[in-house]
Amino acid sequence: MAEFSSIPHNVFTLPTPTDITITPFWTTILQKGNFILQKSSTPGNPLFRNLVSTIANVFDTKQSPYRILFQREVNTICLQIAVADSEQSIEAAWGWIEKNMMPELEIIDHPLDKEQWVTEKIDMIVTAVDSGTDELLSDEKIRNASRTFRQIFDIPPSERFVNYYSCSHRSRQGWLYISENYLGFHSFLLGLELKTLIELKDVQELVKERSKGIFDDSLRIITKDKEEYHFSNMFKREEVYDLLIQLTGLAMQRWLKSSSMDSPGASTDANFLAAESHHSRELSSATSALGRSHQPTSPLKHDLASQKRNQAYCIRFRLPENEKLMTAVDATYSKAACSERDQIFLTQVPPGYVNQLGRIYLSQTFIAFESQDRLPAPQQHLPLCKVVFPLYSIKRVEKIHSGAYTSGVSIVTVHKIEHTFMLHAEKTNCDQFCDSLKGLLLKQIPEFKKVKKFMATCESEHLCQVDLKAPKGGLGLEFGYPENSKKAKDKSKTRLWKIYFQENGRNLTMIKLQTFGKLVRIGLPNKLRGEIWEAASGAIYLRFANQGLYEEILKKYEGQSSVATEEIEKDLNRSLPEYAGYQSPEGIDRLRRVLTAYAWKNPELGYCQAMNIATSAFLIYTTEEQAFWLLHVLVDRMCPGYYSTSMYGALLDQIIFERLVEKTMPILWEHFKKTDVELSVACLPWFLSLYVNSMPLEFAIRVLDILFMEGPRILFQIGLAILKINGEELLDTRDDGAFLDILKSFFRSIGNPNDQNQNQYTRLTKFSEVMLIAYREFSLVTNEMVIELRRQNQLKVGAGIESFTKRTIIRHLKETAGFSKEDIGIIYDKYFGALYYTNRDTGGTPESKMDREIFQNMLAIMTPWAKIKVTNKSADSIVAKELSNSFVRRLYRMFSGNEDELIDFQKMVVGMSEILQGDIMSHMDWFFKLYDEDKDGVLTSKDIISMSKEFYWLLSILKDTDIAWDAVTSLIVHSCEQSDVAKGSQPDEATLKHRLADLTMASNGISLSTRIRQLDSAILADVVDLTLPSFRMVALINESLEMLLDHGFKNSFNFAKSAMDRQKSLGRELFENLFAQGQHLAQPPLSPSKAALSVNQQPSRSRSHSVSSNAGNDSEKIEVETLMDEWGHFEI
Repeated sequence: MAEFSSIPHNVFTLPTPTDITITPFWTTILQKGNFILQKSSTPGNPLFRNLVSTIANVFDTKQSPYRILFQREVNTICLQIAVADSEQSIEAAWGWIEKNMMPELEIIDHPLDKEQWVTEKIDMIVTAVDSGTDELLSDEKIRNASRTFRQIFDIPPSERFVNYYSCSHRSRQGWLYISENYLGFHSFLLGLELKTLIELKDVQELVKERSKGIFDDSLRIITKDKEEYHFSNMFKREEVYDLLIQLTGLAMQRWLKSSSMDSPGASTDANFLAAESHHSRELSSATSALGRSHQPTSPLKHDLASQKRNQAYCIRFRLPENEKLMTAVDATYSKAACSERDQIFLTQVPPGYVNQLGRIYLSQTFIAFESQDRLPAPQQHLPLCKVVFPLYSIKRVEKIHSGAYTSGVSIVTVHKIEHTFMLHAEKTNCDQFCDSLKGLLLKQIPEFKKVKKFMATCESEHLCQVDLKAPKGGLGLEFGYPENSKKAKDKSKTRLWKIYFQENGRNLTMIKLQTFGKLVRIGLPNKLRGEIWEAASGAIYLRFANQGLYEEILKKYEGQSSVATEEIEKDLNRSLPEYAGYQSPEGIDRLRRVLTAYAWKNPELGYCQAMNIATSAFLIYTTEEQAFWLLHVLVDRMCPGYYSTSMYGALLDQIIFERLVEKTMPILWEHFKKTDVELSVACLPWFLSLYVNSMPLEFAIRVLDILFMEGPRILFQIGLAILKINGEELLDTRDDGAFLDILKSFFRSIGNPNDQNQNQYTRLTKFSEVMLIAYREFSLVTNEMVIELRRQNQLKVGAGIESFTKRTIIRHLKETAGFSKEDIGIIYDKYFGALYYTNRDTGGTPESKMDREIFQNMLAIMTPWAKIKVTNKSADSIVAKELSNSFVRRLYRMFSGNEDELIDFQKMVVGMSEILQGDIMSHMDWFFKLYDEDKDGVLTSKDIISMSKEFYWLLSILKDTDIAWDAVTSLIVHSCEQSDVAKGSQPDEATLKHRLADLTMASNGISLSTRIRQLDSAILADVVDLTLPSFRMVALINESLEMLLDHGFKNSFNFAKSAMDRQKSLGRELFENLFAQGQHLAQPPLSPSKAALSVNQQPSRSRSHSVSSNAGNDSEKIEVETLMDEWGHFEI
């Protein structure tokens, strides 16, 4: 690949057919062999020239001004193989072609062979040189639009382009360009150009509007600095809105990570951390190298659509996040009833015969099905039947042929239950589905061998196979369970679940029918609770896929400590202290191990208070490993952001909860607003602790049962139900104190029977009343609604948290270095903005400190001289890059104090102060230190040469070459003069004049590389020792040099005003108070709650009349029928 070393970057493109007979306004500059170099030519008439540009903009056909074509024969279609914005770049590409391609073509005879060779050669060049850019896109329109976007807005080639849309902005029709990090609008109509560029990380709100109050084609974008941008005439507004919501959400997540402090879960052992970082970098580098494609790639818009589709699939079926949906087909699912089930309770657990029309999905590790029919109201948004089978749990598959146009598959799982899927699609699609399934099953053979051992850890296996050894369980086996097993009818519930398992499978192969939801809502058996939590939430799939990982983490980090582990130790004794298991070392040790293992696994998040509350509840019913993966699902999927350092997820859900209160109970909401009652004061602890710290534990566990089955919507439904039940009392409150007292009293009595005087829900416990109202009156709240509301409101919360984080970091600075808060805010934006884009590119763990590369990226944002674009390998480009790197290296050393150290925000503020503040004398002192590398207080000949070269390069960019050359010649000559004076010898006037004449005789137009060579040889023979006073004398002699040191260099830093911090957000320090107030609402029950009695008003249920050979069944039947009367309230 040595021949590629001199190839110009960002010039060659994938060969694109071009008919030069129908593309006017191009002039051929050079033509040699089969290659043509052309320049765009515009008409001389200004009006006509503007018209042509307008047409090009309207049709998005903006072209680079230079291009190179390949034409195999005269009068044939050409291939466009290179484009450029400058003559220098296109000439470099032409020169490379002359040297490397034209000689090769001379030995190829046939024109078609020549074209094929050129196509392959250019493809190889683009994939080798422009890897990771949009030049590799297979979609020609997107590739051209990406090039246009980068050309118009001066965007780096590494920026991934997404799509473009026609729209209007400020009454100007143009094009809206969307990339991974930017949104740009460009319009050129009759000579008038309009350009707008917005960073997606700065977007705070997206609002769909109607243009002129009629047409649904308008979008309003509000940024963090309160700027508003209106885009209308948008024919694909919904597509644009969904795309921007997705991209701005990803940008917000990255920005929050970039602006956060160091990972709280990272080890405090410097040596261990260094080894881990080195390993991570090596792994990231290897992964990046392996993943680098040398083939045309699909546009980013396709990747984003695929990502969205995969995410929806995983959420729908509770699958691991790395699953990728491969195909989906309409199908009918059928399953026969079990002939070996216990012939009892046929009414409560109906025979498992299923025949449902729906859709079957296939991914790398799972086959899933969802029925078309929905559950009865108020759960009409949920499917009647849901099936998920890991491919490693499938024992046998047979293809079914039923007629010429129908086919299907019969699947037998490890639990020996046969499931049939009849596919409703074209025969080719059915065959393709079956072939894909076969191939994926073959890959799962190694995993299939692990299934039996894994299932032995499941209580359901022990329940259905009496000869199997009982698996390990939670603390409840040793210390008891929060609710009385007899009172909770635990034995009867277990019997019902055993029948359900016989009919519908268990653990890895359990299908979910309407009965599944009913069994969960009446309360789970204590021994089965942990496994049902796993199966309902999808944590069981993670545990299977990562067997042994939990123990590996504990072993690997044994003896290590972190900020997170220190916080965990503080909270261990505050985790359900009323439960006996956490009054013993055994329970505390289990809790410690689970929390620390999660903190090590996710060091970026580490540990947050309230994680201990949820985990301590899990461990009563689960093993440590089960609790570990349940915590993973809870934190990462069900309640994302709840337990992050910024708690953005919990704050986001508070906004959503308030919107739902406003929508469903407007009178109560208006009362809260009128009396300034802060709803979040009480509700934030509800959500963070999942009600575990807000109500007696036996009822909080029931909430967890439903949470893992229903998803996060139940948290909102329960909260709304609590407010509705207490609505009349809450309307009499006048402050937060009375509001909290009412809720505190309600939670204390939640296990008591309801008011006897009420007709509806009479004699139910208050908890049952809460659940009934939650389901029946707030069924409008669905998981899809929650996800969509999170998407819509996440930017506001992100902006508030960012604003708070910014104020906190600025407030905690030890030294402001004379800057105002507003100035420091500007530096903050630039500093963390550079970290944001770097963390995005690396894809690794976010860093809060800068290395030299990130430092240069930050300077490139602020200054013109740090933006080095090397489009070719010319001598001038190479020299400019060397000088830029050398100068930035000096600056980095000045800021960090040592080239091996990183720059944190404090050092950045101090370093910028030395540049942007002070007078000319302090600036001269600073530049003197910048070049006094050995810190001996003297600039030597070598130092002066380095200063001269870099000053010439710097002044050439900021002023012009003549002024720059005059300044550096003055610097050299007078440095020699002042050095002689300092040594006590009289300067030789003749020698000085001769040297000055030699340096100033150079004619105009000499290249940068030639000038630098002249400077290298200027005073090598002289020994120059320049002290600080002498340097000041030299600098003040030349006006251009004096201006550069006084204000020229300082003014090269372009600081835009930062956004006004009008956002207010709940800060981290408020969390303790809010959470503490929520804890006051959690009180152990004053007395055992009375058993719920049957309700005469409820419709009677049919009884099971089946007879069992077991004499104990009679008493069991009576208990179950009593249970079913209670269940009658949950016919939902």
